[in-house]
Amino acid sequence: MASASRPESRLESQLGYSFHDAGLLQQALTHTSVELPHMERLEFLGDAVLDMIISEALYSRFPLEQEGKLTLMRAGLVCRAGLLQVAADWDIDPLLNVGPGERDIAGRIRSQSICANAVEAVIGALFLDAGWDVVRAVILRSWDAQLAGADKADGRDAKTRLQEFTQAKDWGLPEYVVSDHGAAQSPRFLAVCRVRGEVVGEGSGERKKIAESEAAKQAWTTLNP
Repeated sequence: MASASRPESRLESQLGYSFHDAGLLQQALTHTSVELPHMERLEFLGDAVLDMIISEALYSRFPLEQEGKLTLMRAGLVCRAGLLQVAADWDIDPLLNVGPGERDIAGRIRSQSICANAVEAVIGALFLDAGWDVVRAVILRSWDAQLAGADKADGRDAKTRLQEFTQAKDWGLPEYVVSDHGAAQSPRFLAVCRVRGEVVGEGSGERKKIAESEAAKQAWTTLNP
């Protein structure tokens, strides 16, 4: 049972698992803006674990779907919006250890990408501390509602859907600005999406295409609250 004296105990209760190495969970909840062991490497690991478990779940649940459809379904589940839904369910925002300026005047995290990345980092930490069976059970439970509706998701890719929407509104084409913030051996791209000159979405990923897609998804959510 999680210790009530630790701030992370509420999250452990939500996960249904108490960490043997509490430092791993603390690291997963620590942003790179803090000069402590932070979430970035755990995020990398968690991203891969999440992809594998969601892929397996989709393969089992939808035996008649083709590879292309399964790929689109998976993308919809592990995208920023999917991660943010889980972050909200876990109430992860108050637990994040971030540097000065990363929270707004109300104390909330300014960049939603930090919350999304933290979910992946927690998954990575859980995999290291508990192993495959436990992390698989946590992911399937946390994504259960999203998995149930995965086959009803919009099949269009995020950029196409956003472009069709902005053109229908006579707002012109979305604009994307991508910058590289990673090391040469492990690139990390950050994309900003603007509509009518206003930033409406941000996204990151190991490839420019992924970063732009994530930014388009966030832009869609911003423009369709």
